[in-house]
Amino acid sequence: MRELFEANLGEAVVLSFLRLSGQWPAQRSIEDVIAIGQGVRDIGRVSGSRVAHALLAELPKVLERGATTDELTAVFDALEQLADDGPESIALVVSRLEQLLLYATAEEFSVWVSGGLRAAGGNAARRRAFFGLDDALSTRLLYGGSASGDDFTCLEKRLGATMLALWNKKPRLRKLAAAAMPAVPRRASLAGGMLGLPATYPGFAGERAEDIYLAASAHAGAHLAHSSVRFPVGRLKPLQIALTSLMEDARVEALALRDMPGLRRLWLPFHTAAPSPQATAAGLMVRLARALIDPDYADPDAWIGKGCTLFEAAADRWGDPAISREIGGLLGNDLGQMRLQFNAKSYVVEPAYRDDNLALWDFGEQPDGQVEEIEHPVDSVRIERRHDAGGDRSDETAPPEESLRARASAIAMLDGLPVATYPEWDYVARIERPDWTTILEADAAISSMTDELQFDEDATRRVTTVTRDASIGRQQRYKGQRDGDTLDIDAAIALMTERRAGRVIEPRIYLRDAPGPRDLAILLLLDLSQSTADHDSFGRTVLDVERKAAAIITTAVEAADDAIAVHGFNSDGRERVRYLRIKSFEEKMDAIVRSRLAGLKSSHSTRLGAALRHAGSYLSQQRAFRKVLLVLTDGEPSDVDVPEAQYLAEDARRAMHQLRRHGVDIFGFGVGHGPFVQLDRIFGERRVLRVARIDVLPRRVVQLYAELKK
Repeated sequence: MRELFEANLGEAVVLSFLRLSGQWPAQRSIEDVIAIGQGVRDIGRVSGSRVAHALLAELPKVLERGATTDELTAVFDALEQLADDGPESIALVVSRLEQLLLYATAEEFSVWVSGGLRAAGGNAARRRAFFGLDDALSTRLLYGGSASGDDFTCLEKRLGATMLALWNKKPRLRKLAAAAMPAVPRRASLAGGMLGLPATYPGFAGERAEDIYLAASAHAGAHLAHSSVRFPVGRLKPLQIALTSLMEDARVEALALRDMPGLRRLWLPFHTAAPSPQATAAGLMVRLARALIDPDYADPDAWIGKGCTLFEAAADRWGDPAISREIGGLLGNDLGQMRLQFNAKSYVVEPAYRDDNLALWDFGEQPDGQVEEIEHPVDSVRIERRHDAGGDRSDETAPPEESLRARASAIAMLDGLPVATYPEWDYVARIERPDWTTILEADAAISSMTDELQFDEDATRRVTTVTRDASIGRQQRYKGQRDGDTLDIDAAIALMTERRAGRVIEPRIYLRDAPGPRDLAILLLLDLSQSTADHDSFGRTVLDVERKAAAIITTAVEAADDAIAVHGFNSDGRERVRYLRIKSFEEKMDAIVRSRLAGLKSSHSTRLGAALRHAGSYLSQQRAFRKVLLVLTDGEPSDVDVPEAQYLAEDARRAMHQLRRHGVDIFGFGVGHGPFVQLDRIFGERRVLRVARIDVLPRRVVQLYAELKK
């Protein structure tokens, strides 16, 4: 009580605390009351008496739910962190504390607070949107830790195996994000060879959740196998598009059932529509969907009967996608004459396991305009064509995030297009935040100033000699050798048998291991952050050293007949991790690649973990015995939305370990004269090679090849 008086928080706060302690249950420790008083005091000193009073008003509701001492401590620690780092948002959280703790445990609440502060990146407007639950990312982080869990993540490996087993296809699976209260339920989505699936299907839990994911993946596989063309939208009305899509769903499922009749047991339980006297366009369509797959379903409606008749009559043409367009058009005309309303904005594909059918349609060229809407596997992304005046962006006026995942809104076209999202490791909360970073990928620009890329011929020759002499690839075992390190038991027995029989043969009884054909894929990843523009004592920039090193290493590796690609990266927050393709594995080190190297510029920051994960995805596609990722960087990971340097270093370290578990060797080349403390932490001291000058490069490449030969 004395401490609350000394904090000068006002009479109302003191009386509220006195009332709370007077009503304190006898079975609970008095230490909890003291902890509450101290927490209210600390928060009130930063945020004022109103917040302290509101907190005391909410606490009795929380205590009724039996919050333990540890839970109270976790909640107050999170609130104190928010009061310190986001004082304008603390009142928003305190006023709905009971509601928040209904959906999250104390630990999840703490993670939500720390995640919101990180996501806002020092932007007060974004903090207000996040903690006011006006940001869809906030609701996902808050409710994502609830009992429903993340069904997609749990089932992802099994779904990939199912697609491969059923269809001999292995599309890349992606988790689709959805707002807490979307306008329509989210459905699976096929685009660009990727299958996007919702994190959860609302209303489906336990075994039902597993069943609907399997049904959705099987249905998507049927489209991949049998939907061979895209229908032009042309002048079709939304109702005709929806009906054509429905018929295409039925067609691909019918073809799939011809080969695998057991799929009916997977799909049929989700067709639950029944006849109804109240006819609506959407209701008739879901009943038609059931009638087309369920031979035991009978519907009295004449329109549904006509749809089934037309579909069965075209059975010998089910292999032709054109029948979906024909039947859909006829049924659409009939439904239009029935004057039944159809709301395209609220329409959702049913049953729930079917995808949104966007991949079936060719929308043609989009008209030129100021803003272009692109439906992308990452999410719906708005790409604005705009001229950047170069002025500073104000944190206070910046709009809050509007996307559930790391959306790249208002992206300049030069930044590239969003191609993937990746998780990021929060070492404080010890969780991996899904879909936290967005990769914007583009080809590096070609420069006419290739004369600037003059590299040391002597260094190139020495590095080339090293790579040619170091045979890196599979080890092959040769039997029946005159000498070697290991005895060939079979050959020794055969020799003794021949000698006992009185025959004299040459004693070839050893095994020898020798390097086999080269089988190496290297991806050289260049740090293009602003710090690489710094000059050394000789007036050279770090980027100059990186470019020359890349040219020398690439030339040497190609001379050794190994595959090498060169990419670069920088970042401007988690939503804009720029990834440049400079040289692909298929390209040669020619004038075009040299011009791309010469045109590289230094800008922005270094979000290394996201770049490592994306580079790893390229290496995973290479058929090679040994896959190596070389990172040329001048220093420590950093970014504009992360004030703590260790956060990104720990994320990069986790990304490195994940890639190594998948068979990728990773080495860091520290370019320049920096201490590279974080690089030692990320890659390990034995896997960091320092390149202060180009003339040091041959020695470092020798070290690298020696390490690879182990």
